Order: sequence, then structure tokens, then C-alpha cells
Amino acid sequence: MSEHTDSASSPAPATRAEARRRTDRSGGADISRALDRHDRRIGWMDLLRGLSILLVILHHSTQITAYRIGEVPGFFEFVSNFFAPFRMPMLMFLSGLLVAGSLHVPAGKYVWGKVRRILWPIFVWTLVYAAMEFVAEPSQVKFMPWELGFWNTYLWFMQFVFAYYIIALLMKWLPIWVLFAVPFVLMFVIPADLELLRRFFYLMPFFFLGAFIEKHWDEYAKRLSVPLAAGLAIIPIGVGLYSGLIDPLWYEPLSAVPAMLGIMILVRLTAVAPDVRWLAPARFVGRYSLIYYVSHYPVFAALGWLALKVGFDNPTLGLLVIFLATVAISTGFALLGRRMPVSLLFELPRRLWPAKKATA
Repeated sequence: MSEHTDSASSPAPATRAEARRRTDRSGGADISRALDRHDRRIGWMDLLRGLSILLVILHHSTQITAYRIGEVPGFFEFVSNFFAPFRMPMLMFLSGLLVAGSLHVPAGKYVWGKVRRILWPIFVWTLVYAAMEFVAEPSQVKFMPWELGFWNTYLWFMQFVFAYYIIALLMKWLPIWVLFAVPFVLMFVIPADLELLRRFFYLMPFFFLGAFIEKHWDEYAKRLSVPLAAGLAIIPIGVGLYSGLIDPLWYEPLSAVPAMLGIMILVRLTAVAPDVRWLAPARFVGRYSLIYYVSHYPVFAALGWLALKVGFDNPTLGLLVIFLATVAISTGFALLGRRMPVSLLFELPRRLWPAKKATA
């Protein structure tokens, strides 16, 4: 998710042109100061984040089509499985890339930023999703808001992100490698039947690998040169083909290392890729990735339910319509998401009440 703060250790690029010049020199940009402002974004990070979110929406569109309409063509299953090793881990890695800079603010301000921009939309959109479930299939409602199962929804990913950001406070006292190594070991220890817990520890090393790379970006860019990364691109391609054609790699501990290598290679190559205009829509999605993520699931679920009710029976056309309509509606939320009162769906204001006026 794209969730930034306002302080870090070095000045941010003042313009997109300056950011590109820095990219040309070091193979990256001033990651720790990637602020949530249009002239301070890191374009290649938005691109990777946006493509990952679009792949998440495509994956979920494939699922709802198979559930509500009919079996989807094998090509879409292949695409979904091909990107499975990278989709969510990439989002975690990119979130970790920004955490070190945000830790320069006081702990209270840091935690409040995560509460208002991550925990708050989890709360709001869990209620939205639960309300839609009740309207669509009231007989299937199993949990009430005071029960733990009520909060076990598609927002598990954001719950993980919030937890990782809070755990990242330990970076002030512990070396990053500890926060990477401990969950890396635990993911092999947790029984497979505790699937959500193992997934938590599976994704956590990707987050702290991103934090480690951010702190050592220059060394990373130097050791993994662009020609070397291009030559090693066979690794993510091979991992994807194995997942797509042989055995889908869904949070399998043994796939973590090749997935990490693949992500580091993809990041290195994307960091020096030209800032082409035709990829601007993907960068837009990345800029508002949180809005797309929280809003897409209720939207495509509603579209799948409508397709079932009207008796729509063309899976290929249905999948394309659901995917495109979901992206379009989520884009509408993104365009309105910074404006009150719509913004309250996605974040709390910095201040919940006006500051007291000074008295003479």
C-alpha cells in the first residue's frame, strides 16, 4: 500500500525531472522521501504498486466469475497463478521500502498516521462489506461485529501491513536482519492448517527486505547492476512459469527465496525504466493503491451477484466486464477520495477537532 509520511533524512526531488536525473545516477530515486504529493512521487514505485493492484483485481475477478457465472478459460487461471508468487509480496516489499524514512517522526505521530490511513479504512470497509453480504445473502451471515470472525475478510492484507508498520518501530533498537530472519524461520514452523498465521509470517520478510534495501539502496544498485539484473530476469520468469503451469505458489515457504530474488530483480530493472506516458494509468492506480484495494472487493462481489441474478452465462465476457467495471468504479473513488466527505471512507483527518486558538 502507498502510505507515506512527511519527514525523512534527505531532501526530496523538487520536480519529476530532478527525480529522473537522480534515477539515472543511482539506479533509484530518493525513496525515503517519497511523499504523497504529485510532484514528489517515485514513478517506478507507483508503477509496480499499480500493476500489482491491477493483478489483484484481475485475480479476484477470475474468482468471482468462476463462482457466480461459470468456469473461466484456462488462460486467465494461468495469468492468475503466474503472478501469484509476486503480487502480494511485491506490495509488501514496496511498503517496506518507505518505512525507514517514516520512522524519523515521533512514535506517536507515526502510529497515528497508520491508524488514520490504514486501521480506519479497515474498520470502515469491513462494515461496508458486511452490510453488502447481509443484503445479498442474509442467511449466510455467521458473525456479529463483536466476534473475531466478523473481521476476517479480504482486508487481511491491510491488517498485516498495519501490524508490520507497528513492528517496524523495533527498528530503532533491533537490526533489520532480526525482523527479517525471525518470521522467515517461523513460516516454516507454523503448521499448514494455520494458513492465515503462516501467511502473516510468509509476507513479513518481504516487508523488512524492502526496509533493508531502502537503507542500503546505493550498495544494492551497485552490486545488482542493470545488465546483471536483465540477465537474471530468467529467475522471476521461471518462477512464474512454474507457478502458472505446474504448481501454483500460494504463500509456500519454499517459494519465498526465489520470489524475493525475482522481486529484487524486477525492482532494479523498473527503477531505471523510461517514464513512458502510456503507463500513466498504472501509475495512477499505484498512487491511490489503498483506495483501489479497499473498494474493489465489494464492487466486484456486487457485480458477480448481479450477474448471477440476471442469469448471465458467458464467463469470458463476464470476467472482462467485471474487471473493467471494477477498475472504473474504483477509479471514481480514487478521483473523489481526497474530497470531503468521500475522503472519510479512506482516512481520518490529521486532526479530529480544530486546534485551540491562542488567547491574548
